[in-house]
Amino acid sequence: MENETNNDSSTVHYIKRPKRLVSRTRLVMGLLLIVAIPIFIGLANKAVRENAEAIQQGFGR
Repeated sequence: MENETNNDSSTVHYIKRPKRLVSRTRLVMGLLLIVAIPIFIGLANKAVRENAEAIQQGFGR
């Protein structure tokens, strides 16, 4: 009797979920970076232009 129950339980196969390549948090952080980098570059360019104008005015051009 014990052997029969052991054989039955060993044939049970559990369904394994496929592992994700990228976790949800890494995906969100990646998307935020993709959006944030162009905004940061645009703000940096704006600051550089404003500083260049101020320097040119300082030299009297």
